[in-house]
Amino acid sequence: MSEMESAFSRLPDAELDVMLAVWRCEAPVTTARVAVLLPEARNWKTATLISFLSRLEKRGFLRAEKEGREYVYTPLVDRNEYLGNLTRDFFSRVHGGSIGSMLDALFGKEPIPDEVLDGLLSWLEGRS
Repeated sequence: MSEMESAFSRLPDAELDVMLAVWRCEAPVTTARVAVLLPEARNWKTATLISFLSRLEKRGFLRAEKEGREYVYTPLVDRNEYLGNLTRDFFSRVHGGSIGSMLDALFGKEPIPDEVLDGLLSWLEGRS
């Protein structure tokens, strides 16, 4: 699978958690470092984490290289590119590209908090 194809394939939640941990580090990263950065709910044994890292390597998200007695991993897919593609796909599929639909889903009948509105206005002003 090419790097471009990898960037557009949706990862299962467990693999996404691993990639988010990898992306938080300066590459290359060790298994031990990834384990420390995983959510507490992912209380995996080392062998389980290694299996996920291996799957991500096979999918083209990571490159594994042996350094001494352990492997180190380097991301091959850019975090912002992947998350952007994932978000755009979700926005299009679930909300039909409608910002109103998305805001209704997020806030329902509740008022949109001022900090959210301020952030949105700031973003819009920066785009014009």
